[in-house]
Amino acid sequence: MSKRIIWGISALVLTSAVALGAWWTLSKGSEGAKVRVAIASPSAIHQEVYTTGTVTPLAKQEIRVISPSKVTKVLVKVGDTVNVGQTLVQMDTTLADAQVAQAQASVNTAQSNVSAALANLEAIKNTQKIGIASTGSTSMLQGIPQGNTIDIPMNGQAGPLGNVTEGSGSGQAAAAMKQAEASVSQAQAMLKQAQEGLKIAKVQRDQNNYTSSLKGTVLEVNAQEGNMASVQVPLVVIADLSSLRIEAQLNEVDAGKVQVGQKVNISSKAVGEVAISGTVAEIAPQAVSKVSVQGNSPPSVAIGVNLDTVPKTLKPGFTVSLKILTASKEGVLAIPQEALFQESGKNYVFRVVNLKLEKTEISIGIVNETLQEIISGLQAGDLVVLNPTSQLTSGMSVQVDMGSGAP
Repeated sequence: MSKRIIWGISALVLTSAVALGAWWTLSKGSEGAKVRVAIASPSAIHQEVYTTGTVTPLAKQEIRVISPSKVTKVLVKVGDTVNVGQTLVQMDTTLADAQVAQAQASVNTAQSNVSAALANLEAIKNTQKIGIASTGSTSMLQGIPQGNTIDIPMNGQAGPLGNVTEGSGSGQAAAAMKQAEASVSQAQAMLKQAQEGLKIAKVQRDQNNYTSSLKGTVLEVNAQEGNMASVQVPLVVIADLSSLRIEAQLNEVDAGKVQVGQKVNISSKAVGEVAISGTVAEIAPQAVSKVSVQGNSPPSVAIGVNLDTVPKTLKPGFTVSLKILTASKEGVLAIPQEALFQESGKNYVFRVVNLKLEKTEISIGIVNETLQEIISGLQAGDLVVLNPTSQLTSGMSVQVDMGSGAP
């Protein structure tokens, strides 16, 4: 019984082999294997890069505190329209007010010191005028023995001027004048320093009142009256929704094709059939790999796309599809991409010449989703094999299946 089974299996294998051989013979036919071909012909090629991006405002402000502090008043809510300089949030200013008051007291004291120093300087000047008037041939000092003293009024009061000797009075007066002038300069410097301190204190106090730096719409309000504000979370987020842009990432290959100024077609489910156009405005100077728990992602290059028009239905945070036109040529020689194959870093096709294959090296240009530009190696009208396999060799006879013909 087992022998019958073995003979049955052998017969089945033999029958299958015969059938396979017959199929291969029929497919090749008497004139060679049948291959599908396309015609190299002039075509228009538009090279495009595809990616996705996120809608973001072109102008955006995030209000943040430098250090944790208490919120006393929130003056806006989400959706409000605000103007430049409008107060959004007020913080507790108890400490800041005290610092301003202290700085103002320092200014007042410094101002008093300047006034006193100026008065003293003026008194010394008056004293010197009296001394100058008493000198000369009719000097009031004539006849006074050297070493004696006289009293000259100062600020309405009599006081000793000191020992007046011939030749020594002018030196003492000059020294007194210089000292008084130095005191004025020092007092004025102290006043200026106090005034600058007051300015700083007022600025620091005013920083507790957070205002808008742009005209826009309130997107977020995280501040709550009576609560401490965190440095990690913005108090308020404002954006100008009239000017939006797209932020996207490109892989290394596509990034090499994209340049600033290239046109971009944008589509989104949120806007339906509405056509949106834009322009590549920025390209990051370096590629970055993002780190996550799954490991490092492949390097990508960030780009920014400015929109020509902003549909009302397009909002920050939406995901959109981008089609960037990187190159465009009209009337260039082209073939379908599936006709190419590579060997040792070079590009080849199989041409069909007189129903025989001819392996031909080619130089290529730009490419789109379906077509490849041919710079050299082919001429218009040449037939090239589509999806060549390793079983094809140069010189092999073939039958041609034109299929749809031209690319």
